[in-house]
Amino acid sequence: MSGQRIENIYWTARYIERALVSLNVCQSYLGYGLEASAEKWSCCWERIKKGLRIFNRGPIQGELSSTLFFVLFDHDNPLSSLCSLFSARENAKILRDWLPLPLWEYLNSAYFLLSSTTASSPFQLSCYPLIKEVIEKILVMRQLQDYLFEEEPFLLWLKIGEYIEKVGNCAAFFFAYHPEENKDDPPYEEWEAFLNSLFIRDLLKKKIGMNELSYEKTALYILGSSLYPYSILSLLDKMLHYLGVLSQQWDIELLQTQTKELFSKVLEQVKNGITAERNKKIFLDIQIECNTIHQSLLSSLG
Repeated sequence: MSGQRIENIYWTARYIERALVSLNVCQSYLGYGLEASAEKWSCCWERIKKGLRIFNRGPIQGELSSTLFFVLFDHDNPLSSLCSLFSARENAKILRDWLPLPLWEYLNSAYFLLSSTTASSPFQLSCYPLIKEVIEKILVMRQLQDYLFEEEPFLLWLKIGEYIEKVGNCAAFFFAYHPEENKDDPPYEEWEAFLNSLFIRDLLKKKIGMNELSYEKTALYILGSSLYPYSILSLLDKMLHYLGVLSQQWDIELLQTQTKELFSKVLEQVKNGITAERNKKIFLDIQIECNTIHQSLLSSLG
């Protein structure tokens, strides 16, 4: 398989994960947004934009309906759910001779479900069941992907794409919610929405308890908990394992070195304890170094 087609595999995974995050953000924050005042939603929207890495685009202090429309459907927002699913589908098209039919069908149906409901008017509450259904299709597709490709080495490129996106998104959201980045204290309901947008609210309720979830405890858990397979440390550890397998066929020594350095940096921070100053820097560093790893990966494939 050529480097270009492997790049298509990698981008398919990244765009699917990007769509999943933006869809879940809309689903998670909708309840809070309906109850929040215009001022509180404006502060929340600034955090969401940082978390989704949306810069210099979109409503500045828009109403709930216009901001969620921007995240879900806006063609002028390349990070919207619709644009991300479109890009994932375009990359997957090139892989039709390799991609199992069930995966293509779930991706195709998720895209057309979202695109067929696109409106030119602001986001409507009636879209909530749609968001939920599209998320479910993507999650089922992920389960099928792991099952169908259990013995397929090219699965590793899908997982690496997914994990780089996961790590970068998670770091961006935790940076956005760092106390020093905010003039206000996020209300409890927004804090719940934030945790739910990353699929970790219910998990943390069981492991720690919502009443004891300070920012520092949550940051430490998401960085290095061995109990959570999608903690940043766990994801980087899996990436290192996958890269070790892939190094038998591709010259990715630089990519391995950069990932190992990031893993060591996160591990050191976890061992030393997460202070307010340290965790702000580590979440920013993770975003920067994920981008560096991404660029090295593309160079290796090229």
